[in-house]
Amino acid sequence: MLSKEKRIRQKFLQADFTDDVMFGMAMSKAKFCKRLLQSVLPEFDFQQIKVVVQKQSPSSDLTQVGCIDLLCIPKIGDRFNVKLQLVAERNLALRSRYYHAMMVEEMLATDEDYRNLRDTYVIFLGAFDAIDWSHAINHYQMMSDYGDDILEDGTHTIILNAKSNWDEVDAELRGIFQLILKQEATYGYLGPKVANDIARVKQSRLGGKKYMALTSEFWQDIRDEGRQEGRQEGKAEERRELVPLLVKTLADNGKQPAEIMAYLEAKLGLSVQEAEEYYQLAITEA
Repeated sequence: MLSKEKRIRQKFLQADFTDDVMFGMAMSKAKFCKRLLQSVLPEFDFQQIKVVVQKQSPSSDLTQVGCIDLLCIPKIGDRFNVKLQLVAERNLALRSRYYHAMMVEEMLATDEDYRNLRDTYVIFLGAFDAIDWSHAINHYQMMSDYGDDILEDGTHTIILNAKSNWDEVDAELRGIFQLILKQEATYGYLGPKVANDIARVKQSRLGGKKYMALTSEFWQDIRDEGRQEGRQEGKAEERRELVPLLVKTLADNGKQPAEIMAYLEAKLGLSVQEAEEYYQLAITEA
């Protein structure tokens, strides 16, 4: 039976655009994220965009640093949460409500006027058989029971369905749909470029290490091993190589030094001294 570490390495070698971590590694690049958003919402200006990583997953006590959720913020300040959604489609409406609430909570400081809220967009990208999502781009807003009046509360939910009629979308989104369906990307610029970027990552030794560093399953294993007496030498070496990558990722996502070290202590089972040493190592190697 393969060890968990070997299973994750095997998963990395097989990973494509539909793999959560690989999706995040590719689409967290602003040049890719803004092209996708521009294709879906051409009325917006996404030339200046900031891409940050959502901090938590509702299904895990481990921080999801793997960019499974991409929070994209253009200059106007609206929030666009792009999510790879390939399972549990029956709960999509409730999941959307939850993610809108997360973005709103992060947007305003305590006691800040609610009129400062910007619009929030939750964008699900997947391949759905549901008849209600028969369009390639399904855009939902809150509407009145009487007539077609939109509440204009600023919440938008968009479901991008690769199992739909592609006639209504441009080549950029078609290329992404091909990747979702595990096909060769032949349409547009974005799909082929993302596919090439993923191939480059998989051929890179550093890419493999970063994939490991962004996989919460691996860190659960590291934490469990760390609780045992007499840690394996190989595991300790993996930790020495990968924890600094994790520290850099958290720092890039806006985490402060104290938050990073608290995370290392709470989630990876490191002592205060170990957390400090790994943080300093990461800073020195940066």
